[in-house]
Amino acid sequence: MSEVKLDFLSDKLCSTKGILTIFNSDGEKPLYSDTLDIANNKKRKAFIREVEQVCKCIPAEKLEQAILEKVTEIIAEKHKANEKAENEQKTDLLENTPQEVKDTALELLKNENLFEQISADIDDIGVAGEEQLRVMLYIIMTSRLLDKPLSAIVQGASASGKSYIIETVAKLMPPETVLQAHDFSDQALYYLTSGSLIHRVIISGERVQEHHSKNGYAEDNTKAFREMVASGELRKAVTVKGLDGKPKTITIHQPGPIAYLESTTAANIHDEDATRLLPLVTDESASQTKIIVESQRREAKGQIVNKAKQQEIIQRHHTLQRLLRPLIVRIPYIDSISLPETNIATRRTYQQFTFAIKSVALLRQYQKQVQRDKTTGQEYIEADEIDYEIVYGLMNTVLARTYSPLNQQSRNLLQKVLEHTDTETDFTQKDCEQWCGLSNTTVRRRLGPLLWVGVLTVDDTSKPYRYKLINSELAEVADLGLATPENIAERVSIMSE
Repeated sequence: MSEVKLDFLSDKLCSTKGILTIFNSDGEKPLYSDTLDIANNKKRKAFIREVEQVCKCIPAEKLEQAILEKVTEIIAEKHKANEKAENEQKTDLLENTPQEVKDTALELLKNENLFEQISADIDDIGVAGEEQLRVMLYIIMTSRLLDKPLSAIVQGASASGKSYIIETVAKLMPPETVLQAHDFSDQALYYLTSGSLIHRVIISGERVQEHHSKNGYAEDNTKAFREMVASGELRKAVTVKGLDGKPKTITIHQPGPIAYLESTTAANIHDEDATRLLPLVTDESASQTKIIVESQRREAKGQIVNKAKQQEIIQRHHTLQRLLRPLIVRIPYIDSISLPETNIATRRTYQQFTFAIKSVALLRQYQKQVQRDKTTGQEYIEADEIDYEIVYGLMNTVLARTYSPLNQQSRNLLQKVLEHTDTETDFTQKDCEQWCGLSNTTVRRRLGPLLWVGVLTVDDTSKPYRYKLINSELAEVADLGLATPENIAERVSIMSE
């Protein structure tokens, strides 16, 4: 028999469990039939061995290939069914949403002060201060709808509120779009239900500091995450035992894309991660501490927004997000945007900057005219100068950190050192702890880059080590050469004439 004929009757839609029947080459006479899960390697092999004994004319390898093709077909059908179910769920959720909530959400989407209101809403549900960080996180989570979403890592000292801010902003995203866990193993993404990550926000807990390498970089088990961020999908070749007992290779495919977020206390992260994740930082200034303490006082007095009002805000944003269409976004003034070409980081940051513009434009889609491509017929919207101005205000400091020779935490420490000493006076780690209110471990971690760059020198011949400022100007940020909002507005005006 050169060709295997089979029929599989699932016990339910898109299931790999059911009745498998083998036919003769004409496909008319049934030769063998049994009930099994054809995706179960052990049971499938047992079935094939039984068929071999009854039907000597059926090659085992061809039979397994035919069954695996059927498994692949069912998985493809399941993907389509999942997508259809998700679209129907989204439609049902919107249909079951009270009309007044939909009207309020739509009104907000059309409001020219949309981002100011987003920031105010995040404040009302519990994030005090951190205006730039909280809005940036909202934009990143919304970018899940793009073909190339944004991803970020929030860095900061312990108790600076990193995880809390991420988790609080995530409350404004529809629950069906967020996958959150305090820890993911390095293999977790591969073995989730196939298709369950498409256009999702993945939020991991704080990166485990104990996993850092000897050079102080927190590497952790992040290979799968950065591959998903970079390529929008995961493929993993794994070895299984074949029918003949010999090993063979199969491929696991997990489609994306995802918007990914995590936090860490590490001052530095692995280079492979740093090139893919936007480096965001918490505000560790005295003014931010004052804002938080004032918020805690208001809460103690019962002067915060009540739970019912907070739930109303959350429901409005869930509806707002469900109303967004995953439209194509074009940037007509893209030629006017440039970053330093002498720095290899530009290969990533340029894309991140433009993706941020697209994400903001996507959020403002109800304030734009939806256009149709004359050639492809695809619908699209165009980013305008307002989108650029919003992103410029949020991303300028983010990009500055990327191109700076120092990370933001070390720059914060340097600022404290400059406030308390000069080039003629030395200081110790203990002094830094008192000036910043940080632990000894954190101070040592932040002093490292300052020494490496040459801002400080250290006398380590005796303890305690004595540090001294020598070249504080080496901490200066390189000129990004990024077009100002006024430049872009002028460009858009010329293009529209």
